[in-house]
Amino acid sequence: MILYPPEHFDINEWFTLISLAVTATIAFLLPKRFSPVVITVYTVFTVFISQSVDSLIAVKPFDMYDVNDSSKYELMDIVIYYLNYPPYTYIFLYFYDKWKLKGIGRILYVGVFSGFSVFFEWLACLCHVFTFHGWKLWYSPFVYLVTFTLYIIVYHATEKVAPKPDGV
Repeated sequence: MILYPPEHFDINEWFTLISLAVTATIAFLLPKRFSPVVITVYTVFTVFISQSVDSLIAVKPFDMYDVNDSSKYELMDIVIYYLNYPPYTYIFLYFYDKWKLKGIGRILYVGVFSGFSVFFEWLACLCHVFTFHGWKLWYSPFVYLVTFTLYIIVYHATEKVAPKPDGV
């Protein structure tokens, strides 16, 4: 795999770094709810999902969108997949766990988080983090609904086998 530097360091790189700073800070400041092993599972699963989806629809033969400056795999793509997305997943699962959501509350939570994710994606599009050519923003809620549901499934699977840190 060849890793390319950004073609230009402009608004999309700044948006990526600022969103990283915000989500990582929030995730870091939240009290610890999960063990390091469980956080690792969530991180690996998040990277797997994001890379899998992009490998399916963002490259040929579909080539529905580009991430950052081009269709090449850039350094900032690594920042997005490996550093931006995992804290976002952590925040999602943190409050899911804290609020012990069930039934309609769980459905509403996934819906609200999916809606927020679409809004965030829209902002990212304005900043040229994503450039659509074939993809439509209105497709994204369906992807987020499935993705957040998968995160909840992984959460429940880890809850069965991994102890919580003391005091949680």
